[in-house]
Amino acid sequence: MTPPPRRRSVRRLGPYLARAASLLALLLLPAAPGLRAEPSARPGPAAAGAGLLAGHFRLVDPAGCTIDSDMLAGKPYGLFFGFTHCPEICPTTLAQLSTALRGIADPDLRIYFVTLDPERDTPAALASYMQSFDPRIVALGSERAAIDEAVASFGVVAERTALPEGRYTYAHTAAVLVVDENGLIADRVSAEMEPTALAARLAPLARPPEAAR
Repeated sequence: MTPPPRRRSVRRLGPYLARAASLLALLLLPAAPGLRAEPSARPGPAAAGAGLLAGHFRLVDPAGCTIDSDMLAGKPYGLFFGFTHCPEICPTTLAQLSTALRGIADPDLRIYFVTLDPERDTPAALASYMQSFDPRIVALGSERAAIDEAVASFGVVAERTALPEGRYTYAHTAAVLVVDENGLIADRVSAEMEPTALAARLAPLARPPEAAR
C-alpha cells in the first residue's frame, strides 16, 4: 500500500501562507500610508493593508537566546528591519522608538530589530549598537538563510546596493510592523512619526498596568 503523503507542519506553512495573503492583498487593497524605504527601494507585499498574517522568524539575540515567532503566540510585538551601518533611517527610528517607549510602562513589551546585514552585524556589534537605545528594543540576527526567511515571509524590501571601494548599503522598508496577539500585522508605523504619536500607535502592544504587575 502506498503510504499517505506527508503533510507540512503548521509552522512550516506559516511563511508561505503569509506571502500568499500579502500577494492577495496587493490585488485587493490600496497601499497603506506610513511606509517608506531607502532610496530606490520598492514597497513589498507587506505595504498593502493591515490585518495580514505575520510571517515567521527564528533568530538569535546578542546574548545567544533563540527567538522564534511561533513562541510569541498570544504576545503582541513590534518588528523593524534594518542594519547597524544604516546612515540615517535606522538610528533615527530606534531613537524615536526609545523616546516613545518612555511613555509605555509595560516592562515585557518587545520591539525586535532584525538586521539585514548579518555579515557585519555580529552579536558583539549588535550588542554594542543597541546600548544607545531602550533595552526593550531587542536586536536579532542569525545566518543569512534565516534572515532571508524572515525578510521573505514578512514581505519587506531589502535590496543590497554596492558602493565605491567595496562598500555596500541596503535599501529597505522603513516601517515598524505591529503584530497583535493573534499573529496578524495590525499596523505599519512610519519611521518618521513623532514620538508622541508613535507611542499612541504602539500602545495596543502593552499590557494594562494591573496585568503587568
